[in-house]
Amino acid sequence: MDRIVQEIEQAAREAGEIIRSAHGTELGVENKEGRANFVTRYDTMVQEFLTRRLREIIPDARFLGEESGMDRFVPGDEEGYLFVIDPIDGTTNFIHNMHPHVTSIGLFKDGQPWAGVVYAPVTDQLFSAQRGCGAYENGRRIHSSRQGLSENIMLTGTSGFSMSAFAVSQKLTAAFQERCQGYRSTGSAEYNLCMVASGRAGGYCEMKLGLWDFAAGSVILEEAGGRITDYHGNPLSYREESGIIALCEGLAKDENMPDTGAYWDMWDGK
Repeated sequence: MDRIVQEIEQAAREAGEIIRSAHGTELGVENKEGRANFVTRYDTMVQEFLTRRLREIIPDARFLGEESGMDRFVPGDEEGYLFVIDPIDGTTNFIHNMHPHVTSIGLFKDGQPWAGVVYAPVTDQLFSAQRGCGAYENGRRIHSSRQGLSENIMLTGTSGFSMSAFAVSQKLTAAFQERCQGYRSTGSAEYNLCMVASGRAGGYCEMKLGLWDFAAGSVILEEAGGRITDYHGNPLSYREESGIIALCEGLAKDENMPDTGAYWDMWDGK
């Protein structure tokens, strides 16, 4: 794996130390736009740290991060290196001292996802991948499940920021529940993608995610043999927020999958 990715892994671990230090301290919780959408002073602190630290690794890189107010590509982002950062994915879990909450760092090269690092500080799980080099968990090569839907569990996101999306997600969850061994909701999109990549879950779907919610995990999943698309099975644009369907190798070939596009069409987009 490229030296750059190894240095990003180290930066993610250092960010994890900041997150672990938060236990028992004042988190400084504030509300952001939307329902149940929170930010803490540690989200901001970790993002500022990572921006400084990653700039040491690639001095001319551009940055897009959840707490910077930048949520989509702007002119110039498709040239050279672009870091897409979520300092704490799973902030609500973090506020309640629950696992998982992770730091995620996606690295784009000339407008396309090139590498991803996701670190879960509570369990010391480091997931990483570089395009064309495979996916790893704590240095061990991982691969998504080759089994079908009936032999897997599914992960779902609640799409809690949008109640209309949540209502449709519940209907899709019911359709999956009839075909799989059960479903779970962890509260962290990037962690969910890593669970599919590592073979612990068969798939994951959520109707409304920011780019930082899947920029890193998408590379890890695809390098682990999985597939990530929109609800209609189209490739992601990686330019803005999106709904995603993430599948292990086995589910990508399973003809018993629900028609996720039909559920997407039920949503009013609000």
